[in-house]
Amino acid sequence: MKSGKFWLAVLVAGVIANALDFIVQGQVLSGMYYAKLAEVFRQDTNIAWFVLGDFVAVLVLAWVYDKVVAAFGGGMKGGACCGFYLGVLASFPTYHFIHLMFKGYPYALTWISTIYGILWYVIAGAILAAVMKKAPAAAA
Repeated sequence: MKSGKFWLAVLVAGVIANALDFIVQGQVLSGMYYAKLAEVFRQDTNIAWFVLGDFVAVLVLAWVYDKVVAAFGGGMKGGACCGFYLGVLASFPTYHFIHLMFKGYPYALTWISTIYGILWYVIAGAILAAVMKKAPAAAA
């Protein structure tokens, strides 16, 4: 069973991640790409799935960070570093394959999504680490 700090960190980072996505995905990119490319992007998806998805992504990031904190160090810097590596792992291949698989997916959006995804993980990792206050295990 995870500690109360773990679940509080997931809650705080999840709320901030959702707010960030609302601004970037829901306001900026929606007007630039999503609404203009209705043949590529669904316009009828229930927003609750996106909210839940952000919380699940934050939960997975928190779980991984909790397991590898010794490799990255504690504190916001360690969490951001962990977020960077996991963001590259998740975002870089994903959006490039999406561009290759779907007709009409703009190549510029591939890079925008990749960079934003990495930044999203860096921010979420830093917030998780700040709230969890995990310290790396002492060397034996």
